[in-house]
Amino acid sequence: MNKLLHLSLSVMTLPLGLVAQNQLEPAEVGPKIVAETFGQLSAALGDAVAQSGAPGALRICAEKAPQIATEVGLAHGVTIRRASQRPRNPRNVADHTEQEVLAAFADALTRRETPKAQTRLNEDGSRSFFAPIVLANPLCLQCHGVVVQEVKPATVEALRKLYPDDRATGFKLGDLRGLWHVRFPAKP
Repeated sequence: MNKLLHLSLSVMTLPLGLVAQNQLEPAEVGPKIVAETFGQLSAALGDAVAQSGAPGALRICAEKAPQIATEVGLAHGVTIRRASQRPRNPRNVADHTEQEVLAAFADALTRRETPKAQTRLNEDGSRSFFAPIVLANPLCLQCHGVVVQEVKPATVEALRKLYPDDRATGFKLGDLRGLWHVRFPAKP
């Protein structure tokens, strides 16, 4: 009886998001988590561009984007990151698995197909949901487009200060920018 009571109390003290996410499949919940994260990031970027232009939006990506991912991840009991083969932030370099998924997304785009989200079971029992990041908004090109043509000199200067090893320019609408990676903990 004591063991049962202890187990019940332990489950009741877990964050609700963690319990819920472990009971749902990444393919079902992953798109909602990505949409929530992207929605918050897009709103913050839009506000920054309206207030101080593209150079001001770079601070959002540098400082606020990781915070948003952490907060949304904690609320859902998952970890969230963006990854790319051409990152702006060196912490967002795609790992081996992410590179494989990015290659599959790129292949789909080459065939003029919409890249489909993927789920994978990881060696540690955790599960991952991957969603493509395809540039669809012309506003994105102010920071990720062709330098001088779309990325203006003030933005280039801000990029050099914040990200001296930036590799995230030269994109056009419809290009694969990277992916969202939502990692769900192993089921208990």
